[in-house]
Amino acid sequence: TAADFNARQTRFWLTTDGFIGGRKVGTRIEMDFQVLPGTGDQRTTSPANPALRRAYVTIDNWLFGQEWTNFQVLSVLPETADYVGPTEGTTFNRQAQIRYTNGPFSISAENPETTVTPFGLATRVVADDNTVPDITARYALVRPWGEVQVAGLLRQLAYETTGAGAIDSSTVGYGVSVAAKIKVGETNDLRMMLTGGEGIGRYVGLNFANDAVLDASGDLEAIPLVAGFAAYRHVWQPGWRSNLIYSFQDVDNDRSLLALTTNKSAYSIRGNLIYSPVPAFDVGAELSLGERELENGQSGDVTRLTIFAKYGF
Repeated sequence: TAADFNARQTRFWLTTDGFIGGRKVGTRIEMDFQVLPGTGDQRTTSPANPALRRAYVTIDNWLFGQEWTNFQVLSVLPETADYVGPTEGTTFNRQAQIRYTNGPFSISAENPETTVTPFGLATRVVADDNTVPDITARYALVRPWGEVQVAGLLRQLAYETTGAGAIDSSTVGYGVSVAAKIKVGETNDLRMMLTGGEGIGRYVGLNFANDAVLDASGDLEAIPLVAGFAAYRHVWQPGWRSNLIYSFQDVDNDRSLLALTTNKSAYSIRGNLIYSPVPAFDVGAELSLGERELENGQSGDVTRLTIFAKYGF
């Protein structure tokens, strides 16, 4: 049991928007302090280092720079005290890309990266050997009753080494994610996401599973997984609301290729109560329960109570 206070989810940004030469041009740069720890400790000043979140320019329908991956559907994410929320069950990635959007349809070429499990181990190698970008496409159907979005991902998985026993292997990864937000009455809603595929571990659940595993011959095999969440949001009265959320991820590892201390599955359930005494200011509490299981059957669980205050502007 441990108690911790921090302000590392604080973020700041600068945006511009206007017309230049008849074209609509916008920019955004956004930072937070969540990813990297500070250079000191919590005894005196509790420092934290700034980290880049988003940095891009838009020209008409085009976006160039770092933004949320086009494979992710932000509008269905539930309201939580946790930084990500239904972590194991949601797509989550920010990276450099070129994106084109035309109405409800968007397509992008994004920064590639492959995470690999070496043969017989449970470790991670970040390969950085890709030669083609990851390609995504997404379509959004928005209606008065809510919305449904479908996203697809096609990518190259690659790993290359030099010297004795050099490895030079590549394969294909692909995935589909379906997300929905359905209104229930005037103020409540149901939010869902289901994602599945092979070789998409880097895009789901903060890389809970790697993209691929090496076999005894040094060839890559894409790792299949399925993940998702369901969340119900209920407004009790003006200013008061709650969210109940279930999230999961199941990984279909080939047990003959890796150590049995590799992640197999994870799930969590959480509920919160949030109050907004004035617009944009939230205070609340959230109780979450989670469990992770390894391929050898060992498991661990966590219970967390989070109390938070947030002002958004």
